[in-house]
Amino acid sequence: MDAVTAPETLIIFTASPTGLGHIRVMDALMDGLLPGSQFTKIELENIRANKIHALGSRVPILTKFTEFYQTNKIAEFIATMIILPYYKRQTKELKEKLAEIKEQYPNKKRWIIVSTHFALAYPIVEIKQELASKYGVQILNAVVVTDDSPQRIWAIDGSDIVLAPSRDTAERLQEFLNKNSKTIIKAVSFPISPRLKQPLTQEEFQILENQFDPKAKNPLHISIPISGAAVQINFLASLVNILAQDNFQFTIIGQLTSYTKTFFEKVKQIPRAQLAEGTSAKQTVSLYESIFYQGLRPALEITKPSEQCFKAILKPNERGGVILLLTNPVGRQEYDNLNFLIRHLLLPDDNEQKLLEKYLLKDGTLPESERPQWHYKASHWRAVRLPNSPQKAAEFIKKLKQEGILHSMLAYVAQPQVDLTSDGVSQIWKRISEVIK
Repeated sequence: MDAVTAPETLIIFTASPTGLGHIRVMDALMDGLLPGSQFTKIELENIRANKIHALGSRVPILTKFTEFYQTNKIAEFIATMIILPYYKRQTKELKEKLAEIKEQYPNKKRWIIVSTHFALAYPIVEIKQELASKYGVQILNAVVVTDDSPQRIWAIDGSDIVLAPSRDTAERLQEFLNKNSKTIIKAVSFPISPRLKQPLTQEEFQILENQFDPKAKNPLHISIPISGAAVQINFLASLVNILAQDNFQFTIIGQLTSYTKTFFEKVKQIPRAQLAEGTSAKQTVSLYESIFYQGLRPALEITKPSEQCFKAILKPNERGGVILLLTNPVGRQEYDNLNFLIRHLLLPDDNEQKLLEKYLLKDGTLPESERPQWHYKASHWRAVRLPNSPQKAAEFIKKLKQEGILHSMLAYVAQPQVDLTSDGVSQIWKRISEVIK
């Protein structure tokens, strides 16, 4: 990877208020930079993809419309063709920021510009040849796809390399490109921050085991990251209220916005719930990661199947390897992420989920004859879906503990599959180095 760490190379990360997931991925890439790498970050404010995403996630009719054009091939093609000109025009602020970079780093002859959102990549592609000639630098754009979702808009013709979190998605994105396209698309494992891969001490892991032990009286610690679009907060408020009356405690992390203000005020009144409020997206992501270094690290996490669900790649005895309880997906990318987990056997499939809910919610217990079978299955899971009702979800979580399902999930051992390795960050830097000429 000499080209990435060479003295003439500068890595430029592009950041914008386009959702917490894109910031998390960018931070993971920064955490995994090779020694000697020189980098900087530029903040862009004129990209409004975050507002589009928030509206599409929070307003039911817009959510249905968004899912329709993302899943219908013809509608997806039309929508992509309509929105691309807007993103491609967003070059003014980008040019200003890169002019500042040239002044700050006049001796750098190669820029590797890394984008973790398609809205940031399109304007880079539009201006990179112009600026390369103007400043006498080689400019390469690397795009990191943040969901396992092969949507046409991520097939960015003109980027040097697009890195997708599975072979299936990489192959599908390749089909969207023109046959003569020089853009390279490669599959890598999802980029997990190296800090979250650190192994727990024996004492820390024992604390986890005690939380999951059906016979122990230790409180079960649950983390709840609030999405950038602040969706499902009514569901989460009800769920926390119910579980807080039992032996559960919570750490809730989110950015203080007009969407979350009322929810946070409610949370502050709930016993056994601590709140970590970020005043910016960056601070919120930092607060979230810091909770995994508490003396009592969360054992469970309740989250949407966003990019957060890729923590399923981690092992339970690693710093970020919480057991995941997944709420309803919002948007095609989250349905696709669920499919990633199911096809890799990290999540009960639809039939298993229905049967598990029947046994735990309707019958109240696992059939004695099937108990060994369910515990064996659970030892291969890293996540379980929650019912839609907060009352049923609360009861389901209690039963998962009482029946020992959660305890069995601690026995998970990673499978030797390319998509499931936790070194996605190093894979990405290796792939980027390979395209530098």
